[in-house]
Parts: sequence; C-alpha cells; structure tokens
Amino acid sequence: MDSPRPLRLAIVLWWVVALVLALQSALMWIGRGDLAGRLITQDQATPADAADRAQQLLLVNTGIAAVLVAAYLVLGALMFRRRAWARGVLSGFAVVHLLMLLGTGAVFSVNVIVLILGAAAAVLMWRRPSTDWLTGEHD
Repeated sequence: MDSPRPLRLAIVLWWVVALVLALQSALMWIGRGDLAGRLITQDQATPADAADRAQQLLLVNTGIAAVLVAAYLVLGALMFRRRAWARGVLSGFAVVHLLMLLGTGAVFSVNVIVLILGAAAAVLMWRRPSTDWLTGEHD
C-alpha cells in the first residue's frame, strides 16, 4: 500500500525546509565578508573582535543547520518506510527549530517561509490518513 498523499506532501515539504536551510547556510558563508561589518554597526562586536565573532556565528549556525537538515531528510525518509516513531522525533526537531527562531527574534524573510512550510508539513503529517498509514498494519 502506498503512503497517503498528505503524508507524501508533508515529507516533501520537510525536504524543502531542509533545502532552504542548506541554501541559507551557503548564502551566509558567501556573504561572510559583510557579517563582521554588520556586527560592528549593530554594536554586537568591537572592531577588534568582529572577525572572530563572525566566524563563531557562522560555525554555530552552520552546525545547527546541518543537524536540522540531516534530521528533516533522514526522518522524512524513515516515514516513507512506515517508521511511526520518526514522525514524533521529527516533530521534536521542528519544535526546537521553532523555539530557536522565535527565541532569537529571527522571524523575517526566509524564516517566515520556513515557518509556514514547517507548519503545513506538521499538520499534514499528523492528519488522520497519515496516522492511519504510519500506525496501521505493516506489509
């Protein structure tokens, strides 16, 4: 039996979220030259510390994004294999991701798109057809 359409769409949306996060990280590295200057203008670092602070921010953000990308991709694939537990774990990662975005106040531009895609994916993966398929009899 094939997976229900809402679940397939949810998984694709999680994979799109993963792609957006990966692209966002890549673009941060491409624009890393401007980051030190922005930290100075926003009084978040002194000119002497700006380069090190920018590097630290890039590494931390890239590490977090890599974990989230891997989680969304792998757990989505596991749901295709009817691993019901993967949905709960993915939901946990999504909640942590949401709290990080809201906690940092980084809810603008690309992050709004990520939030909307993630919310839609979460709703779809918890709908009745998805639940019935994930928790039903296995072939």
